[in-house]
Amino acid sequence: MGERRRFAVAGIAAAALVVGLSAKVLLEDDPIDPCRAPAAAPPAQIALMPAGLSFDRIGTVTRVRKDELHVMVRALTKKPLNEVTVLIQDAVTAAGYRPAGMDNEGFEAEVFFTTGAYAAGLARVRATTCPGRWDIDLVLLDRKAAPPTTTP
Repeated sequence: MGERRRFAVAGIAAAALVVGLSAKVLLEDDPIDPCRAPAAAPPAQIALMPAGLSFDRIGTVTRVRKDELHVMVRALTKKPLNEVTVLIQDAVTAAGYRPAGMDNEGFEAEVFFTTGAYAAGLARVRATTCPGRWDIDLVLLDRKAAPPTTTP
């Protein structure tokens, strides 16, 4: 029985070594680092943003999606929260939306927008796990998809 036990222990040790080395090799090329530099969204996604909207002064746009009524933009920035909320307001205003208010709690902030008679969206800025870095989620009503404003 002693020989079987040594064989089992050696087998377990070998398996652990193989798993450990595999993990090290796999993670060397792709380290898990939530603070690494963000990858920019491809040009085809950036083209989905409303005309006039630019995040050049804000941060890196990492993803843009569009559905029937909305344009959704994800971005990262290292700008201070108070500064980035004003920059977002300026950028969205340059795209033809109107500012409708702001709420800043120090660890996250929201900026609200309108277009015509419609509530047109909001930008939410939240702290990330990386010190000094903020996630931005912007959702805007696609002005081309909005029904025309009617007057009585």
